[in-house]
Amino acid sequence: MLRVTSMRVGSCRVRPFAAGLAGWRKVDLPALVTLIETPNASVLIDCGYGPAFFDATHRFPARAYRIATPVQLPDHEHITSQLNCRPDLIVLTHMHGDHVAGLMDLSRDVPVCASGAAIAHLATLRGVRATLEACPPILRDGVMARAPQPVEDHDLIETELPEFPQGRDLLGTGEIIAIPLPGHGAGQIGIWVPQTAHFLIADAAYGREALRTGRMPPAFVLHRLGDAARYRDTFARLRRLMGARPDITFVPSHCREVIT
Repeated sequence: MLRVTSMRVGSCRVRPFAAGLAGWRKVDLPALVTLIETPNASVLIDCGYGPAFFDATHRFPARAYRIATPVQLPDHEHITSQLNCRPDLIVLTHMHGDHVAGLMDLSRDVPVCASGAAIAHLATLRGVRATLEACPPILRDGVMARAPQPVEDHDLIETELPEFPQGRDLLGTGEIIAIPLPGHGAGQIGIWVPQTAHFLIADAAYGREALRTGRMPPAFVLHRLGDAARYRDTFARLRRLMGARPDITFVPSHCREVIT
């Protein structure tokens, strides 16, 4: 039996309109991490926040990141307080701090993978540029020290999903499939779980509400965090998929509806 469990590993406080959500009063958006347990493997998707985030943003200019999106991480939300097993594989959907910081709290002998584009781009980041792209140097170095491997090393298979026809078979069983979701960050991927019809869409939308209503973050946010044109294209394809496949459970990485 396959099981999909999402956990809140910290949160950040933002203006909803900046995430394509309704309202103006600041809200807390969770940093979601998902554990997929198959009969033969446990795969962790993203790692959320962790103490390394606060170390990485202690001084300027990286501290500006923490000021712009204030972070909370109670002890009971630490990834090590919530995992019920040692993962066999860690998948990073993209390399932003709120997705990678918790990695530093996990065993160094667990294999890590991400898209080849995300890994290559992270390796180029230095100094202020790393902070501007939401992965300050301490976090960048911590991720690169784990020698992440490209998901493209895995077989390309058919997904049977309209709009997203192919992906990488991470376990060789067709149970967990990595699918490119370009636009936010560099080399972002999502995770399709056919058996339970879960689609983990990372930051391709900040909430199910955004997909339902067609609300995207403002242009300045899209340009600052990636490729705005590709984001809009991916977002539109996800909306069409949502309409065509109402059986799918979409899991955006910061959706307030996933954990209530």
